[in-house]
Amino acid sequence: MRSTKIFVSVLLFIIATGFVYSCDNTLEPVDYDTGIYSIYGALDLRKDSNYVRVRDLNMPFTTEATQEIDAQVLFENLDSDMQELLDFELLFESDVYHHNFKIPDPIQPNTNYQITVTRSDGESINVSTLTPTNPDPIAQPINEKCYTPVVITFDPVYESTIEFYIEFQPRAPFFRTRLGPYILRKNSESDPRAQFSFMPVDLTKMVPMSLSRLRCTDLMRPYFEFYFTHYAEGFYEELNASSFDAFESTQRFGSYYRDTLVVPVDTSRVCPPDCIRLKR
Repeated sequence: MRSTKIFVSVLLFIIATGFVYSCDNTLEPVDYDTGIYSIYGALDLRKDSNYVRVRDLNMPFTTEATQEIDAQVLFENLDSDMQELLDFELLFESDVYHHNFKIPDPIQPNTNYQITVTRSDGESINVSTLTPTNPDPIAQPINEKCYTPVVITFDPVYESTIEFYIEFQPRAPFFRTRLGPYILRKNSESDPRAQFSFMPVDLTKMVPMSLSRLRCTDLMRPYFEFYFTHYAEGFYEELNASSFDAFESTQRFGSYYRDTLVVPVDTSRVCPPDCIRLKR
């Protein structure tokens, strides 16, 4: 199964480079159930500005037909009633033109945004996203021994999804280890937190070919790194749907951000719990 990070990278590639989903210049007009425009956008909360690509599906895919677009793009913050008509940047790639509409301001967490694309005859479509929350992840306790459980908490996450990988560097074998992906969602309907619990020694035992002999004392650097992507409600599921094809779908719009959490551990040599029991 391909990771969600690959799907988002493909989506951003479509927006940034001008690669589009089809090279068929005999494309027939679609019905309104499918939409009169294609809309691609992955809003990154960590960027100062973002882009949304819009294409008229009723126009042939040729140089001349794609130079202009009959579309007015309205960007709205539904929680504050902010509205802004977006300007576009014209790109020429693979012998056709592409229209990237720029959102000039940073995207806020836990906020409802909507894009509405309207044709001159009044026909329109819209897409929306509720951006993910942006909680500071907390790891407790830290700088403890290899056999002390650690709990990482994101509070709150509500209906959003977190995908993450764990990386660390053993002294031997001499390669960086990556574990995952792991998926986090809220604990329950009444508990909006997402939590992940682990014991450092258990992670070291997951190193390939370690034969479960590695301990925290074998770490080249005394910490574990958690690389996570936090997706808007439904966006992770949309990207991982079995029918998803970034080059065929006409609408992919959502929001996310990526970040890293470093969890330090005490790499002092200690007697494992089973060893303590034997001593008694």
